[in-house]
Amino acid sequence: MATTGTDTATGDPVVLRGNAVGRMRLGDSTAYAAFTVLGLIIAAAILVPPIFGAGDVAQDSAGLLPPSVEHPFGTDRYGRDVFLRCFAAARIDIVLGLSVAVVVLMIGSAIGAVSATFGRAVDGVVMRVTDVLLAFPGVVLALIITASLDKNAWFAATAVVVAFVPLLVRLTRAKALEVRSADYIAAARLTGASTARIAVAHVLPNSFKYPFVQSTLVASWAILDFAALSFLGVGVRPPTAEWGAMIAEGVGDNLGGSWWPSFFPGLMILLSAASFQIIGDWLDRRLR
Repeated sequence: MATTGTDTATGDPVVLRGNAVGRMRLGDSTAYAAFTVLGLIIAAAILVPPIFGAGDVAQDSAGLLPPSVEHPFGTDRYGRDVFLRCFAAARIDIVLGLSVAVVVLMIGSAIGAVSATFGRAVDGVVMRVTDVLLAFPGVVLALIITASLDKNAWFAATAVVVAFVPLLVRLTRAKALEVRSADYIAAARLTGASTARIAVAHVLPNSFKYPFVQSTLVASWAILDFAALSFLGVGVRPPTAEWGAMIAEGVGDNLGGSWWPSFFPGLMILLSAASFQIIGDWLDRRLR
């Protein structure tokens, strides 16, 4: 609820923005929860496989055991512990998601800054290539590239990078065009700075924060795309633990009432992707 106060100059009552403060605190609390969830997943991905095993081999002679104290997430049709496999898969999905976000940020920001700084000829070529890539939905473009290469985690990562780089190129270019008209850019040109130096030393750093925020969303989308590629059979090869592949293996068991082999990997995807999305929204508010 908004609170009231008194203007010290006129003595008139004024309304304080208590609701805005409350929303800010609520947003911060949600972001802290997202940081906590993501941190726990990463910590478990680091600690669980070395201590308890990766779950790639049969952990129990009986398959499709429901969740219990011994197997918190149950076992799949091959008798493998779903709990162990979920956190072994986190090593692939989280690492590749973060790796894609960093690479897309670096490549997309650099190309966007160059496109905005080097004149119409370079900008026209870059934008036409970007338009062609953006004509395909990200997951479809990644599917085409991955299917043309091989079933490999790093090939899938490369495909997702190619799919998302155009988004950050567009965003960086838009911000770089605003920065390019600033007075300090004109001053740099008057001092004899080259176009390349202006792009790297002035345009790129001053248009970087928006692509940086967007990169957290790219990490979320990359996790979803990895899962989709593996679910379709063109991502990580079984029996390697990966969330999308685990869902694909467990879908057929749902008809028999065994919901846990696909539910828990799906829950991990939801928690990880949502955490990155919330963190990105929080960073956007803080940087603004």
